[in-house]
Amino acid sequence: MKYLLTGGGTGGHVYPALAIAEEIRRQREGAQFLYVGRRDKLESWVVPAHDYPIRFVRARPFPRSGSPWALARFVLTLWVGIVQAALILLRYRPHVIIGTGGYVSAPILFAYGALAKIGLARARVFLYEPNAHPGLLNQVVGRLAQRIGVAFEQAGRWFDMKRVAVVGYPVRRTFLQLDPQASRQRLDIPAAHKVVLVFGGSGGARVINEAVVAALPLWRDAGGLTVLHITGRYRGPDYDAIAETGAALDAIGIGAGDRWYRRYDYADEISELVAAADLVICRGGAGTLTELGVSGTPALIVPLPTAAEDHQAINAREMERMGAAKILYQEAVWDRAHIHSRLDGEKMGRLVLELCADEERLRAMGQAAMAIPQRNSLALIMDELDSLVAGQRPPPLNLEFPQASRGLPGDPNALLRQVQARVAEVGGVAAMDECELAYLRYQADRLLASEGWYEIPLGRRNVGIKMVGVLEYWQHLPLLLQILSDRTPIGRVAGLCGGDYLHGGILRRNAIEHGLRRLGAADAETEGALLAALADDPYFEVRAWAARALGEFFAVDEAIENGLCAALADTAPEVVNQALWALGQVGCRVESLACLRRFYLHANWQYRYGVVCALIEFLRRGVVEPAALECDLDQILASTPFFKPEFTLNERLRELSELVRVGPTEAQGRIAAAQR
Repeated sequence: MKYLLTGGGTGGHVYPALAIAEEIRRQREGAQFLYVGRRDKLESWVVPAHDYPIRFVRARPFPRSGSPWALARFVLTLWVGIVQAALILLRYRPHVIIGTGGYVSAPILFAYGALAKIGLARARVFLYEPNAHPGLLNQVVGRLAQRIGVAFEQAGRWFDMKRVAVVGYPVRRTFLQLDPQASRQRLDIPAAHKVVLVFGGSGGARVINEAVVAALPLWRDAGGLTVLHITGRYRGPDYDAIAETGAALDAIGIGAGDRWYRRYDYADEISELVAAADLVICRGGAGTLTELGVSGTPALIVPLPTAAEDHQAINAREMERMGAAKILYQEAVWDRAHIHSRLDGEKMGRLVLELCADEERLRAMGQAAMAIPQRNSLALIMDELDSLVAGQRPPPLNLEFPQASRGLPGDPNALLRQVQARVAEVGGVAAMDECELAYLRYQADRLLASEGWYEIPLGRRNVGIKMVGVLEYWQHLPLLLQILSDRTPIGRVAGLCGGDYLHGGILRRNAIEHGLRRLGAADAETEGALLAALADDPYFEVRAWAARALGEFFAVDEAIENGLCAALADTAPEVVNQALWALGQVGCRVESLACLRRFYLHANWQYRYGVVCALIEFLRRGVVEPAALECDLDQILASTPFFKPEFTLNERLRELSELVRVGPTEAQGRIAAAQR
């Protein structure tokens, strides 16, 4: 029997295929195998290392940017890959095709579909989907498969449920036969040490590598730890995992001679390291978490923020809910005018020490982990393959359609509305569950770190700024100030479209309106940023909201008063109106009357209205005495250019006149009596 396996890019697609192949090889003597993947991906060296022949095709992920050029490159690459795949199928003539997902499998399955239409392919196709939310290409090629195995029941709603079977996640048999003590002896780990294994998936993860380096001095000083760190072999134009991690280690004085810290670029038989570990720091892929569940290993999970449908965070939250793991989310950080997603190494270091010091907690987490996975997944998959070859149909999956999603809305604005509703439902951020609040703030971090030009300013980052305020995310106050204060010039093309700085006017405005104002920030740094924005920001709405915030949250301050008086010369009416209002709230000098008197006869009645309101506040707060305004009342023009049933300006003038005539105390008493 000839088997063709395809799927790749990451370990989450490659290792399920290898686990299935190893089980077939163990049970079916004489079975022949061919693996099809991409030349520059994980499968190119992992598959040959497991003694399986491999062929390569061209493949590219479906572009989500909406760029016509990216779409054209995808289509061209896919067609080339399909032609390559068709030649492989015609030469190899497999009896069974097993696809485990990833865009690499698309050329083979599309080629099979085309050849089957003209009678040149007679293979049976088994498609395996490891995620709760299938990738776009798997949803499409699922139509070509006779049998579909899913790890999560909810994934079945994306396929023809008459062909779907729930089989769990196939783990390699080495994970079913772990011996922790033997592994620790082979690795020469001191008996008294707690072992921390760190890896960022099959390709490694820059943020995790950098966080480990930041945490190592803390772990070294604490003692009693052995750290096994798999950096990954990623090498790209912006990052070299091996070289940069090595340089960072040299800088802190940790080298190859340190037995408590051991660095690996890759570990094909990671089961040996998992067996020895007391705690694993990892991503939230389904494969990784299933293997940790089978081994009963507690985990500190760092979900990948860019994972499709945020499935890693969903997986991690389920593990946390069951008591098997803790979650440490990446956070948005400012770095040279850009916002990136990073992991706080010091926070990770402290959390690891806290967990390792609590033996009972680690034991409970391990026991909870073992209750999660489906340990007979390989047996279920073999049954499905046997019935597929025999031409039998699986019992239809009984699943309500559509099933409610466990995640949050993908649309940023829908997400914001849901978060606002949730905060209101629980009675405010202070009443919210700690884990739920951390998850929602992580959503804000994901949006803030979005880099797509087509998503800014009206998309993700803009909503992230608003969520900082809604969730009272005080840790991001410096980030809001950076957005407000940054003057990095925009690109030429974006400038022609109306942009000014890298973080556009809408982002800067919302940093004040929905961020700083919701936080109620009133420190010296915030004051300085607002005054600078009021003075020189090119977008009038930013200047207007800066004036508003200065009046709302700050006490009497000479610098603020001077800034507001200067803003009265602004060419934008919105700015002047807000500056007048704010001056009434925080003005403290009689000299400011000179700035207000310039507007007594102004053609814009709204300016005059603002002046009257400011004078009323000056009287109420005792900034000026009533006698100082007796001669001013007749100088203020009371007319408006249109007729309205409510004479707003006149009403405020009468209120001002009353305050001047009888004084603030008596006037307020009369108003209170009238209301009673």
